[in-house]
Amino acid sequence: MVDLDFSYPMAVAAMGMGFASCATWLWCDMLKKVPPPEGVTARFFLTRIMPVGACGGLTLFLGSSMYFHLTVAFIEMSRASMPIMTMTALTLAGMEIPTRQVVAAVTVVGIGSAIAAYGEINLSLVGGLLALGNLTMESARMVMTQFLLVGCNMHPLQSLKLTAPATTITLLAGSMLSELPDMRSSGAFGIVRRYPLQFLLAASMGLVVNILSVVIIKMASATTLKVLAAVRGPLVVLFGVMLFSEHVTLLESFGYSIALVGFVWYQFALNARFKAPPASPQVTVTKEQLSPPRHEGHDGRQSRQSKAHPDMSKPLIPATDVDNGSTRGGGEGHRGIAVDSAAAGKS
Repeated sequence: MVDLDFSYPMAVAAMGMGFASCATWLWCDMLKKVPPPEGVTARFFLTRIMPVGACGGLTLFLGSSMYFHLTVAFIEMSRASMPIMTMTALTLAGMEIPTRQVVAAVTVVGIGSAIAAYGEINLSLVGGLLALGNLTMESARMVMTQFLLVGCNMHPLQSLKLTAPATTITLLAGSMLSELPDMRSSGAFGIVRRYPLQFLLAASMGLVVNILSVVIIKMASATTLKVLAAVRGPLVVLFGVMLFSEHVTLLESFGYSIALVGFVWYQFALNARFKAPPASPQVTVTKEQLSPPRHEGHDGRQSRQSKAHPDMSKPLIPATDVDNGSTRGGGEGHRGIAVDSAAAGKS
């Protein structure tokens, strides 16, 4: 698009989302290649779908505007703090419960990102506000998208079909306010008519990116997705320094290095969280089940027959040995109230 002198990122993003809307509608509704969504009502669309689409459109709008006020290197460094906001939003929504190591790792990421921002010499107030708004809208979109996909039985393409029109409307509104006057005066619509294949290819690439993003969110958590996206940050920073001759200070590089260390720590903490062994199950045995029943005779004393032959009408809860998979019935040797698997293996 830059080579064609079409410097209108919101219009290009709107074309991509519009193409995604048409393609998913054709695939889902006309060809019926995926099952229809369950429980999608007008209330569901207004309360869940529209906020996701609006946040997606605002994210693209603010992200495109940042490049007019900030360097490419600093934009990538600022995105390193996205896991902090996403994890916080997911925790507040009750969708994730981070461990102490995960919180500590993400805190290190935040400290490194703050140092990198302090070392940026070209930081402007407008650019900083745009970056903050972009991070906020992106974290809100990720949380709502994860809730939409994980909390509901919906195919990823169905969710994209529902959210893409709302995103397209938001982008078109922003493009009309900020880009349409300049597009008319510069004859940008004539460029679209002269190179239709290039614009069609750009729109189709937007569809591919959106499908991959939705599928990854379905398969992984939103925080993991943002960490994976931020890993490519060092390459983009290096690309900006080498290609655009952008200046990166020593303090900025130091802060970004701390953020990368936090990313590595986060990955180890996340793996340790999922690989933690489950707690040993406990089997509770009551005294009434282990002790023989008492039968009173005519003279008020316990009969000898009840002592010799206890009542077996009440079944005993077996103690399960997890180590070898065997199950043994309770007996005279099991006198404790709570018998765990380790004790059962030693008895």
